[in-house]
Amino acid sequence: DLKDIEARHIEAIIAAARKPAGKMVRLPGGLVFIIEYDRFLLAPVSAALSPFPVLENEVTLKIPGETLFSGWRVTARIKEPEQMEDKEDDFSACFCLDKVGDEILVRSRLAGDRFQPLSMSQSKKLGEFMIDAKIPRAWRDRIPIVCSPHHILWVVGWRIDDRAKATRDGGPVLCLEFEKR
Repeated sequence: DLKDIEARHIEAIIAAARKPAGKMVRLPGGLVFIIEYDRFLLAPVSAALSPFPVLENEVTLKIPGETLFSGWRVTARIKEPEQMEDKEDDFSACFCLDKVGDEILVRSRLAGDRFQPLSMSQSKKLGEFMIDAKIPRAWRDRIPIVCSPHHILWVVGWRIDDRAKATRDGGPVLCLEFEKR
């Protein structure tokens, strides 16, 4: 319903359209106008613009096994290195079992989170990684973060931590597969 939209709102949208990604204009009726990296969005609520379900709580994964939570099904399998599959899927990843620890958690991001993205030699702030990866702001709190007790292992859908990567000449491998349900 556009009945409460005024010229000043249209002018704010036009001004925002010239700004970099991340700019948001709140409009009457609960609408928001958002500038993303490659598009403009107009929607009732910014969180509704994310393809990911809301992460309600921190969850410990069953390893091996299947864990259901917050709109996700996570399958964890332990394999030998030669059984690893080279999937081109952003929602599957394999880790060196010896490097991830006994307890694997899934949670949303926290202030101050850091991890060492695959093929990088130093850690990086998770927020900076998400900006550099051009992850829309409305998605960031809904992206599952897989963690060991020591550090982040995987930003699901984007990148694993270099310190936990599996190799074909290493020991047992933990393979995780996320599926929206």
